[in-house]
Amino acid sequence: MTTWLIAGVMAFLLVPRLILRLSRVGEPPLREGEWKVCQYSGGLTGCVSVIGLLFLALVGFAYTHPGSTPAGQLLPALGLFAFFGVMGLYSAWQMSRARILWNDREIRCRGVSIAWGELQGANLLGAAQAFQLTGANGQKIWVYQAMSGFPELWKKVEEFLAPTA
Repeated sequence: MTTWLIAGVMAFLLVPRLILRLSRVGEPPLREGEWKVCQYSGGLTGCVSVIGLLFLALVGFAYTHPGSTPAGQLLPALGLFAFFGVMGLYSAWQMSRARILWNDREIRCRGVSIAWGELQGANLLGAAQAFQLTGANGQKIWVYQAMSGFPELWKKVEEFLAPTA
């Protein structure tokens, strides 16, 4: 009992620090020519990939070592673990593709472009744990706080959304 309690407390204390370290949140954005880039770090994407692979490895282990579990109970559990494994790898793939580019004129993401002057709002959507930037023509760009370069991007967003006196 004591071992589980110590392990739980250690995980509670260390995992958030590890995630912050892997995400490189406080670091400045990358540069590509005139563009600054906000994206998930390779460490965070790799961490999500490893978790997906661990779930898939658990499927293989549970299938080859079922113990005394009846087949009717084993197959739903294997399906659930396989679902989490595949979704972990899919999430990592999507994270590796998420990139937001911005400069002094506009902000871009996957074919959507919003000029800074046309930026209408930035709403925090708690369920998605993300900010949604909205343009004058209804364009939407999603920005996540776990992306490296987020603080500098957010300063730029606040600069254009701040009321002028």
